[in-house]
Amino acid sequence: MSLDDSRPLPPGKLPNELLDRFLGELVCRDPSVLVGPRVGEDVAAVSLTGEDTLVLKSDPITFATDAVGYYAMVVNANDLATCGARPRWMLATLLFPPGTSPGRVRQVMVELQQAASRFGVSLCGGHTEITDAVTRPVVVGQLAGTVSRSRFIDKRRMRAGDQILFTKGVAVEGTALIAREFAPRLLELGLGREEVEQCCRFLTEPGISILPEAEIAAGCKEVRALHDVTEGGVATALEELASAGGHRIRVYPDRIPVFGSTARICKLLDLDPLGLIGSGSLLIACGPEACRGLSDSLDEAGIPVACIGQVLEEGSGVEALEKEGGRPVPWPTFETDEIARLFTG
Repeated sequence: MSLDDSRPLPPGKLPNELLDRFLGELVCRDPSVLVGPRVGEDVAAVSLTGEDTLVLKSDPITFATDAVGYYAMVVNANDLATCGARPRWMLATLLFPPGTSPGRVRQVMVELQQAASRFGVSLCGGHTEITDAVTRPVVVGQLAGTVSRSRFIDKRRMRAGDQILFTKGVAVEGTALIAREFAPRLLELGLGREEVEQCCRFLTEPGISILPEAEIAAGCKEVRALHDVTEGGVATALEELASAGGHRIRVYPDRIPVFGSTARICKLLDLDPLGLIGSGSLLIACGPEACRGLSDSLDEAGIPVACIGQVLEEGSGVEALEKEGGRPVPWPTFETDEIARLFTG
């Protein structure tokens, strides 16, 4: 797409090729900025006096209407956890469409406060507005935290030969979102009520937070990079990790775990689970000598983990093989997250 192309963009995140081009035009000359804007980066990082590093993140919740405050807290905290930081302070901008009741506004604030208490975060300000610029509630979270310079996890440390681990399964968040927002449709298509209710509980079990596995991984010296799966699913997340880490990634699609309920929902709605929003899963680039020990630690904590690929030579992009030593197979790309396609469809 050329810079003067006037065609409308699809819903969802700005395509990475455009984002990379536009970010390339931005200039940040502040030497205290350790990590600035670039494709595949979850956070910004700023050097403070001494050993402390301030880590910053901003992310909106635009799809969920149920438990939107909880989503906003968790997805922002997830990103901070990918660099080893502890989430500490949050600002929240709440936008509601006209006709929203005071009770609904209060409900979202209570959800935010409850989630903040759960994760040890201080909800210290923000902005609330009723506006016809939105048609459903939108919560934009800005979260800040700290980590010592020596414990900061920088994706640029990735090396050829590192193994790629993946926790839980694809589309934890997407499964919960669809079940909560489209339950009547799923029931009409034949999914059982008990299974729909089980998928609604994916929000907390297995859960969209990756803080427990990120804390375990951050304690392993051979972990070189962490990246949580968000819009665009695991397919996009691997592309982003390769871009931010400066190395190509090889993946074996048959090793990527998919929950049975997720597979059934996606089949009913004609969605690809690899491109479905996936908070709750963590990608880990780990040195091969520490891979087994880290996997055992995650298993002991009750967190399923699979080795789905490895880091290759310097570069970017993802290649997929049928199996180790097998033939190449297509790796999907998603201009729009599958959940956005479902909402707009």
